[in-house]
Amino acid sequence: MQALRNTIAALALAAGALGAPAAQAAQAPGFALFDTQVHFYSNDFAHFALHDEHAYMGQAVMTRRAAEHPTLPRRVFADWKREGVGAGVGIQYGAAYGGDNRYLLSVASRFPARVRPVVILNPEAPGAAAELVRLAREHGVAGFRKLGHRAPDGGYPWLRTPGMLALWQAADEHGLVVELMPYPRTPDPRFLRDIGELAARYPHAKIVLDHLAWAMAGPAPDFGIGAPFEALASARNVYWKFTTENLEHAHFQPEAMQHLVQRAVQVFGADHVMWGSDMGNTMLPYRRMVQAALVATESLDAAQRRAVLRTTGEAVYAAPRP
Repeated sequence: MQALRNTIAALALAAGALGAPAAQAAQAPGFALFDTQVHFYSNDFAHFALHDEHAYMGQAVMTRRAAEHPTLPRRVFADWKREGVGAGVGIQYGAAYGGDNRYLLSVASRFPARVRPVVILNPEAPGAAAELVRLAREHGVAGFRKLGHRAPDGGYPWLRTPGMLALWQAADEHGLVVELMPYPRTPDPRFLRDIGELAARYPHAKIVLDHLAWAMAGPAPDFGIGAPFEALASARNVYWKFTTENLEHAHFQPEAMQHLVQRAVQVFGADHVMWGSDMGNTMLPYRRMVQAALVATESLDAAQRRAVLRTTGEAVYAAPRP
């Protein structure tokens, strides 16, 4: 289903779904962008075997994607140079490697000025919290990412397992990123309430909610970011990342994309909203993803746009100093 949606979106974009006037107006903003979501994976299976048995798109699709369209540094950097992106964040791609972070760390170690890594750890593995601190100290890891499903009772118990709480504590003590993506892909007030409680408990952990916590572009007056989201506006250690997936949900329509991003900035502040392409997962040409981001941020003022497309991400994923 995701592959089908991406294919449809690619065709729509190629046909001019952004709209000719908006696309022509979305010129380079005059500063290098910072892409907070790139998933690196290699076709060097001899050195970096895939662990894609549980890939959400299916093992065969993930294996073929890595073989035919690997997100190698040379490809990513060529796209970055062409589209005016200066640096970004490497997000460990669980669909390809699970918690085997070796390939991401190898990329980040070769290009520390360009790629800031965020790893996946098993919270219940012995010493996971100590491993996070070690990776931050020795490899410049900015933090860790955790995906989890809603339980049958509607809760998110994976946020508070003993191992996860130890990771929260380590992130709090060292100012590291806790990046979260809940399933299913729909906004959930209960998840947002849980985040508010954890943000208060661990005020120095930098909590990043992937894909705007699945906020969907909607009608006025809140444009999909209503009261449950607004309740987190005072949590100043919670940050919001919009990606191509959010813009896809807005059907790449300029007005809908702009309303969504503008509303996020209005509620949370430009210093708490950032952009990530989702390269390596969202299978669109990179130039289309950047173009969509430029169109989506056109209605912001110059300072807000610079924050959303660059400085917020740079600050949140700054090299840690454990």
